[in-house]
Amino acid sequence: MIGFFRGFRIAAAARLLIPGIIVLISIVSIAAQTRARKAPDTQTQLLNNYRNYADRYIRISDEKWKYDDVAQIATHSFSLKNTAGVAYSEIELRVNYLSPAGKALKSSTIKIPGVLPAYQTKKFKDLRVEKVPEASDQAVLAVTKAVIHP
Repeated sequence: MIGFFRGFRIAAAARLLIPGIIVLISIVSIAAQTRARKAPDTQTQLLNNYRNYADRYIRISDEKWKYDDVAQIATHSFSLKNTAGVAYSEIELRVNYLSPAGKALKSSTIKIPGVLPAYQTKKFKDLRVEKVPEASDQAVLAVTKAVIHP
């Protein structure tokens, strides 16, 4: 009788352990498959960075702007330097006009014509923005969009 209960306990324990072991093995297998996924190669990762973070690779320098208070037109001149290994096109810049106190008065978009070649600097002169508030004291430029040129 004692042997029967002992055998019953072992059989019951085995019935509980076997599903647990199967679940544990499947979890370990899934974890191994997850770890086995390859990260993209460095070239692909670099191209993804160029595509997704173009604003980090296009630098704005030599900014100058003039304001015609009669026509309320701002004329901007600046240089764009491409530090990426790809050419960019369809570049857009956002210009924020600020008051002397730093309050935003107007935001406008400037579309840059042509292509900015890889590792090159290009100068842009006399790009106009209309209906600029007379109280504008500063103009802050930032790259908002650029597409890798084929």
